[in-house]
Amino acid sequence: MIRQENGGRILFMSSVTGHQAHQNLAAYGMTKAALEMLAKSLVIELSQFQITVNTVAPGATLTERTMEDAGYKNTWSRITPMGRPATVEDVANAVLFLVSAQAGHITGQNIIVDGGWTAVSTSPY
Repeated sequence: MIRQENGGRILFMSSVTGHQAHQNLAAYGMTKAALEMLAKSLVIELSQFQITVNTVAPGATLTERTMEDAGYKNTWSRITPMGRPATVEDVANAVLFLVSAQAGHITGQNIIVDGGWTAVSTSPY
């Protein structure tokens, strides 16, 4: 991106676990929080090249793996203010926005895709 001199986008996938502590996930949460700080630090290095750096932090998301857990959807639907866990499409839409031309002046930011869960932070575990 720097050599081509046409700017660009860097996007890291984080997690709400970088914002809310969970039992048995200390190392995972710490690395996600560190990843978000890396993105902010890279803003200082890369903005001069018109490169934006952002993160997306999904919360509970329905995937093939999570749908194998019979109680997953019901549990997260009950404690998420929007009444359901995220879908893969919800997360993808945030990613697509941040890499689009419409987000050309957005850098050093994190978009949490969790239906409001981190606003109330009720952990089911």
